[in-house]
Amino acid sequence: MAGRILLNNSQLSFDADGNGLDPIVIQQAQELIYDFFINTVNQSPSETVLLEFKALFIDGEELVNSNVVQALGKIIVNQEEQVFVNTIKRTCYILINNWSSKRNYQAIQTLIESLGESINHQPKLAQNLNLLRSWLKNFINSEDYQEIKLFASAYNTRNYGYWSHRFTSYLLVPQYLNTSNPIEQRELARKTVKQIKERFNFDLAMYTVRCDSPSLEEESRKEKYINPTGIEEDGLINLIKQIVAKNLLFSYTNYANIFIQQTKNINYNDFKQNLQKYLVFSIKNENIIEVFNTSLSQKLEELYQSYDQEKLSVDLLIRTCRRVIEFLLTEDNHEPSQLFILLANQNSPLDIVIPLLKIILICKYVRNHLDACLAQLIRYYENYPEDECQWFINFLEVFNIVFAIYTENVQYSLVKVKDANPDNKKIIDFDSYRIFPQLKGVDLQDADLSGADIRGTNLSDADLRGANLSSANLSDANLSLAKLKRANLSNAILNSTKLTVAHLQNADLSGASLWDADLRRAQLHQVNFSGASLIAAQLSNTNLRQANLRNANLKSANLSRSNLRETILRHADLRGAKFTNACLSKADLSKVNLTDADLSQTELQGANLKGANLNGAQLSGANLSRANLNSANLSRADLSGANLSNTDLSYTLLRHVNLTDADLRNANLVGANLFNTNIEQAKLDGARILRHSGISEKRLLALQQHGAIIQEQVFQV
Repeated sequence: MAGRILLNNSQLSFDADGNGLDPIVIQQAQELIYDFFINTVNQSPSETVLLEFKALFIDGEELVNSNVVQALGKIIVNQEEQVFVNTIKRTCYILINNWSSKRNYQAIQTLIESLGESINHQPKLAQNLNLLRSWLKNFINSEDYQEIKLFASAYNTRNYGYWSHRFTSYLLVPQYLNTSNPIEQRELARKTVKQIKERFNFDLAMYTVRCDSPSLEEESRKEKYINPTGIEEDGLINLIKQIVAKNLLFSYTNYANIFIQQTKNINYNDFKQNLQKYLVFSIKNENIIEVFNTSLSQKLEELYQSYDQEKLSVDLLIRTCRRVIEFLLTEDNHEPSQLFILLANQNSPLDIVIPLLKIILICKYVRNHLDACLAQLIRYYENYPEDECQWFINFLEVFNIVFAIYTENVQYSLVKVKDANPDNKKIIDFDSYRIFPQLKGVDLQDADLSGADIRGTNLSDADLRGANLSSANLSDANLSLAKLKRANLSNAILNSTKLTVAHLQNADLSGASLWDADLRRAQLHQVNFSGASLIAAQLSNTNLRQANLRNANLKSANLSRSNLRETILRHADLRGAKFTNACLSKADLSKVNLTDADLSQTELQGANLKGANLNGAQLSGANLSRANLNSANLSRADLSGANLSNTDLSYTLLRHVNLTDADLRNANLVGANLFNTNIEQAKLDGARILRHSGISEKRLLALQQHGAIIQEQVFQV
């Protein structure tokens, strides 16, 4: 007899012999759940999404779509716990990925916390669903949930929680390197690592500038920027000066380039010998040199001996660098290597970090492997109390600083600000020098990058003038300060891309997608945005003069204090957009949708708003003098204090409008619908109103007494 399983009144049949369902049926059930949450998270507030998630996976209540409940029931019938784990895990990453792209970090925190709290939760489920409750409890106690929790610590303040939270960027690396993880998890981990590193690099540069500048007030320095490390201020500044000073004596980057050139055509055995000399060069500590010469030399000698007489290849270089990283950190992907312990006992973290840096400078392809090895060491040492592994934490802090200085896009320089006469001329008096961080740019003028997938790339301050980036995917990329004059970005994807202070004069962004892009203070003079999607984009303080935004979607975009003089916005979707204190003089806004837009204090003098929809718009204090509002819809708009003198408001919908203290002198109100509008409280000298327009004679007389001119008929011009 066929069995049945009940999920709060939802019934599902399974094989009469008790066999599990067809794997295809299970996969379809999973996809149905994924599709449901993808649609929900894109269309509903996070509060609703969290309720639906909790109802399905924790409480078992039918708040969600009945088909989704049936889908989960099929997974339960199959009685394979791993299928349930994969389903709830991928659902979590779908939600976290979406909220992360929208910077809704609170929703991420709430989701993870609600899962953790569910371990003691007793949901009102049917008795035969105790299996689901058991699976959920196992999931909360699993490594899968610990990996999800990393995304909560990633968005916490830097010194919050356990010490390992400060190094989440390394702990996330194994997640995006593991190809068996859901694509959402891998993409989210990669993006989060990038965000954490960029934030650290920026905070370190800004904190260094503020703290090493005696002219800045103490309180100003402390309030604005935080120390992104666990090192005290004086120690941090001196450490950075020490690291940069080493580069004054010999450049690690130049030395790496020389090493690469000298080892191009030698055999593998000679390369290994040269590699050891390269790694110990510049180390002054004799004990450290001795450790390298004994422990590392033996390991290198025995490494891939069958290739000793062969010419060095790229593949062999990568394999060798990976193994040297393991020799220096962890050889079993769990415990610290013997060489790491020997080096750590010397209490000189720079002498461990610099050889690791040198490896990356000759072979950048092993950086992910280096970070993954560090993640294994962090996992090992986080089981110890913080005070017992303080030396390891200090090593990680030094590692972060060194790699920020030598491998990222900020160049640190030491500049002498006063003379000093130290007794030892070979010692640099750090008090006589200041640190100057500066962004490094990339020269890509006229480059052809059409269709390229360069998501998340750091191109800040890059020179991309005249470059072809049509249909390229630049989502989450950093293009702040980039030079993009005359660049072709038509149909490019720039969602959540940073374009702050970028120069885009005369660039082509027609059809581009710029959802949630940050274009604050960008130069957008005469840019072509026709048909582009700029939903929720940040465009405050931008120069958009004479730009083409015809048919563009700027729903909920922020354009406050921007210059849009003579800009073409015909047929654009501007619902809920913010234009406070912006300049739209002589702009073409005909047939635009400005429903609920904020145009308070906006300069709209001489603008063409013919046929525009301004229903519910905020226009208090706006200057609409000589604007064309013929046939526009201004119902429910707030025009209090607005300047509408000499404005064409003929046949305009002005129902339920607030015109308190508005200036309507010499305005054309012929044919305007003024139902329930307080026009008597506006300045009306010379304003023209049609007698036969549904306004009572008594009210017309009152308007006439306020200076309005009552016309008997429409005069043809």
